[in-house]
Order: sequence, then structure tokens, then C-alpha cells
Amino acid sequence: MKALAQWAMKGRWQATVAAAACLAIHVLFWLGAAIQALVLLRHGLSLGGRVVLWSLLPALAWAAIGDPTPVLVAVGTSALAIMLRHTVRLDRTLLLATLFGLIAYLILPLMLSEVLPEIEQRSQELVAEALQSDPELQTQMLPLVAPMISGGLAALHTLVIILCLLLGRYWQSSLFNPGGFGQEFRQLRLPLVFSLPALVVCLAAGELEPVLAGVTPVLSVPLVIAGLALFHGLAKQTQTSPGWLAMVYIALIIFGPYMYTLLIFVAALDSLLDIRSRLKDTAGSA
Repeated sequence: MKALAQWAMKGRWQATVAAAACLAIHVLFWLGAAIQALVLLRHGLSLGGRVVLWSLLPALAWAAIGDPTPVLVAVGTSALAIMLRHTVRLDRTLLLATLFGLIAYLILPLMLSEVLPEIEQRSQELVAEALQSDPELQTQMLPLVAPMISGGLAALHTLVIILCLLLGRYWQSSLFNPGGFGQEFRQLRLPLVFSLPALVVCLAAGELEPVLAGVTPVLSVPLVIAGLALFHGLAKQTQTSPGWLAMVYIALIIFGPYMYTLLIFVAALDSLLDIRSRLKDTAGSA
């Protein structure tokens, strides 16, 4: 993939062809979005904007035939890349990603109006069947099914957008500033003004109105990314073996929901305490 990024950075038409070709192949749309991010991060909106506009055509074609994911991811990733280039703040960029996720939560049911209702109906039937022995819990859970499905789809789009941005940023660092991305990611820490309310909403999801409960998957995504960044930062500070980080990702795969929840709490705790700075101060005074 790095070779593709190198070729794309040789000129405007190479970048346009590379991004457009990937966006035209559905399973590679994320790669096209990452190339767009790379061009915008490196050259800014004046040059990169032209590449993005032309390379978006295949994604728009996918949207026209009923799949909005490529265009949503491409547009979202490009917006984040512009934000990151101008602010040089990954934390603020993730907050913008959250905003895109909330917008996706609202518009995906409209854009998938033929498919999503069927999925929601089938899911409600499965939940009703699973909870038929507990009518009270069934009454509580059924109204949450549809919003949570929409929220889960929006969260998935948010995660893909963030990962595409990070891939583009990694390419930029690898090609033009080796080591820059790693340092930037390891320092990622979300502001408490976001983390604390997001944590409260996630914890109280079952008690909220169904529409509000549906936003909890979206709010959790930046917290999980920040939690992973904290583990990377701690591993670097303590000179821990790379195998330790590998175990974190393996645990995330094996113990999915539990590890996901742990990362949310860890990220919120870091927003409050700034764990890396405290560890650094402790090491310095030792």
C-alpha cells in the first residue's frame, strides 16, 4: 500500500487515478479515501480539493445505485484531513469525526430506506423471541432495537472514516516525516468536556429515550481510539515489548465488548487525570 501512496504523490493525475480507481472497486473504497486524505494533508485544499472532487465520481455512482458508504467515507475522511492539516490537533479532528457520525445516524435511515426497515424488523423479532420469558425486559428493549442498529451503522462509518484518516496520516509521515505519526498518535488525549458527557451517555443508554440511546455507539468510537492511543503512549514511555501491544489488540478481538468497554473507561480516565504526564512526572522525580 505504501508503494501505491508513493505513486499517488508523484502528481495530481496519479493521485486522482489512484483514488478514483480504489473508490470504483467497492472493497477498496477505504483505500481511495485514505489516498484523498494523504493528498489533502500534504498539499492542502487548493490542490488536493481538485483531486478529491474528480476522484469522488465513482463514489457518487455507488450512491446513485443505493450504496452511500463510499461517498460518506470519502467526504468524511477528506473533511477530517482538512481539519487536521489546519489545526494539527488529532483530538479536535476526532471530535469532528463524531459530528459526522451523528449526521450519519440521522441520514442513513433515509438513504437506506429500502433495506434498513427490514433489518430492524427482523432484529426486533429476534429480540422479542429471545426475551419472551421476560415481558418487562422485552418492553424495555424493543424500542431500542431500531435506534441502536442505526447507531451501530453510523458508528461503523465513523470508525472507518477515522481509520482512513489515520492511514493517510501514516503515509504522509512515512513518506515525508518518519516517526511523526507515531508521536502524534501516542499523545492523543480527548478533552474532558467531551469524554465525561460521552461516558455518562454510554452508561445511561438504557435509560435514555430510544433516539438518544442510538447515539451511544457513535460517541464510543473516539473514546476507543483514544484508549488505544493511551496504551501505545504508555508502551513507548515504559519501553514495553511490542508483544504487549499485540496482546491488547488480540484481547480486543477475543473479548470484544469487554475490552471495548475497558478502552472507553480508560480514555475517559485519561481525559481526567492525563495518565501519561503523571507517569512522566513520577519517573522524573524517581
